[in-house]
Amino acid sequence: MLSLHGQSENHSKKNASSSSDTLKLKTATIISKSITQKVNQQAFNVTAVDAKKLHNSSLDISSVLDRVSGARLRQTGGVGSGFDLSINGFSGKRIRFFLDGVPMDNFGSSFQINNIPVNFAERIEIYKGVVPVWLGSDALGGAVNIVTGSRLKNYLDFSYSYGSFNTHRTNLNTAFTTKKGFTVQLNAFQNYSDNNFKVTVDAADVHTGKYYPNTVVKRFHDQYHNETAILKIGLLDKKWADQLLFGITLGQYYKEIQTGAQLRTVFGAWHTKGDILMPSLKYLKKDFLAKDLDVIINANYNLGKEQSIDTVHARYGWLGDSIQYKGKGGELWYAHNVFKNNAANASATVSYKINDKHSLALNNVYSHFNRKTENLVAFDQKPYNIPQRTDKNIAGLSYQYLISEKWNATVFAKNLNQKANTTLIETTILNPLDTIYRNVSSNINKMGYGLATSYQIKPELQIKFSYEKTNRLPESEDLFGDFVNKEGNWNIKPETSDNFNVGFNYTLPINNHNFYVSGAAVYYYAKDFIYYTFNNVENKLVAGNLMDVSNTGLEAEARYSYGQFFTMGLNASYQDIRDKQRYRADLPASFQIKSETYGERIPNIPYLFGNADASLFFKNVLKTNDKFSIGYNLLYVHDFYLYWESQGDAKTKYMVPEQLSHDLNLLYTLKNGRFNIGLECRNFTDNKLYDNFSLQKPGRAFFLKLRYFINKS
Repeated sequence: MLSLHGQSENHSKKNASSSSDTLKLKTATIISKSITQKVNQQAFNVTAVDAKKLHNSSLDISSVLDRVSGARLRQTGGVGSGFDLSINGFSGKRIRFFLDGVPMDNFGSSFQINNIPVNFAERIEIYKGVVPVWLGSDALGGAVNIVTGSRLKNYLDFSYSYGSFNTHRTNLNTAFTTKKGFTVQLNAFQNYSDNNFKVTVDAADVHTGKYYPNTVVKRFHDQYHNETAILKIGLLDKKWADQLLFGITLGQYYKEIQTGAQLRTVFGAWHTKGDILMPSLKYLKKDFLAKDLDVIINANYNLGKEQSIDTVHARYGWLGDSIQYKGKGGELWYAHNVFKNNAANASATVSYKINDKHSLALNNVYSHFNRKTENLVAFDQKPYNIPQRTDKNIAGLSYQYLISEKWNATVFAKNLNQKANTTLIETTILNPLDTIYRNVSSNINKMGYGLATSYQIKPELQIKFSYEKTNRLPESEDLFGDFVNKEGNWNIKPETSDNFNVGFNYTLPINNHNFYVSGAAVYYYAKDFIYYTFNNVENKLVAGNLMDVSNTGLEAEARYSYGQFFTMGLNASYQDIRDKQRYRADLPASFQIKSETYGERIPNIPYLFGNADASLFFKNVLKTNDKFSIGYNLLYVHDFYLYWESQGDAKTKYMVPEQLSHDLNLLYTLKNGRFNIGLECRNFTDNKLYDNFSLQKPGRAFFLKLRYFINKS
């Protein structure tokens, strides 16, 4: 039920007969492939998840990704918390997110994968390593494309779920289309949670300083809610446009900040909030001016703003105690920052099928970021009114050659350009009270190229290979920080990597039994590897560069299904990410003193993890055309070091502990899926879970979801 793949549903049999003196029955097997399976058959290392199978669950997009082979999602807490997705060892901004092929870089905190319900998507495509040109971006290690689809022209899909920690989720997807092609589409969702789950901390009385180790407390300042609506109005199926849609995205969020980068830092009033106001345009036309010439144009502009508010002069503790101070001040610093991340994105993709064997695709994406900041409680606004601007353009060209029915290959090239400027605030050693404002700018230009090919050895067996010389340009939060938990680093360098992927997939249907096995190996060698470490006082993260980093990764998945009754699967991933910087970077090159961490595994990154699932399906349980299913999911993550393995005493070194989480779900549907009831229990053994050091995740939690779906198309 909540498994990500259903391998048996697309295989059917058709019987034909012929007669002479006697009747002979012959059986021919006709295999039809779903869209999801066709995506998986691409030459790229890609996994497509059929999100429709999960629409009765209370999962969000990020939770779905955490169950995909080779992918690992790390969160700092409960609903709405910070997250980081890793794909085959690539993490952070090396992974790009798209909505129907449109980059989500400028969507803001109101609209992210950790608050988008799974009902929003029809399909989720996860590209591992090499990314196709039509997803125009500087993704260095992979991409996630959320496909909403437009197959349903008149439908209503409404759901509501309630769960532990006072968690509420509502989702509405609907569309109305006339016979003449006029359409109105609405997607809306909200999330709310108190996130008041229990954590084990070393607490201290803020008045007396008395120490209480390993104390179980509730999070008391971690409320989160967001509300988002996407309205599109336009025309479908016209001679001059298959789709012409004008849209507006409206949303807001509110998030209380409970801790810093570690649980020992406690906050009781600091919070952030923001909104999104984003008009958009989409134009799609197949056979534009000529047969097999297809055009897609997308554009949007986010006029929203974000706020970070720390204006309560107090100190809070885990025991519910606090000290209120006189005068103006804050918990971390006295600030009410308002920053408008004016962000625009425009993309165009033109593809042309020359003939049955040759095709071309050209893609260009331009993005603009211009943060304008002010501190509403600061006397001197000059340190805040500094430019923070980036302009990025990525152009890509690909050529596909279908060498034979079994063999195809794609070659591509990308040009990446980024211009950025800001003002640095500096002090001198001779006169530390003298502040210097220095205007700086940069202009980066990079080239990338690659190849992806696949060969169908048998109808059941496919092998793949891909390579890419790729680049990741510094992001705005790398350069300027995010005003919450990240500091800016203007001196950060772009990252360059050579990525290799090789893999296979094998499907074997035998009567009602269906077996599926896939595997992949990845190797990359990155220069100027961008990674985040704690700042000097360990209350924020700051980006830095390692000169050389390599990764050798393996992933494997096996699935089995029996008809429409039973399905099970298992996947495992291993990634060996090593520091290849032979000499210390903090010294002049002429010294060439060997680095103490050369050859060691990069710390604070999971290297061994996996998932398992099993589901049973029953039909006509209480009434005709009803369905009942029982599903189980397992998550395992091996423990890993927070800091370098060679540093510190083995008995006292900090580690992120092993994770083992068990989930159980029950689903019941009536009237061919019109009425649906889902009950889930996550982490039902109530294990302590940590994605990041000391930042404990929620324990046992229950969720009930009610869903109504009707399709009049």
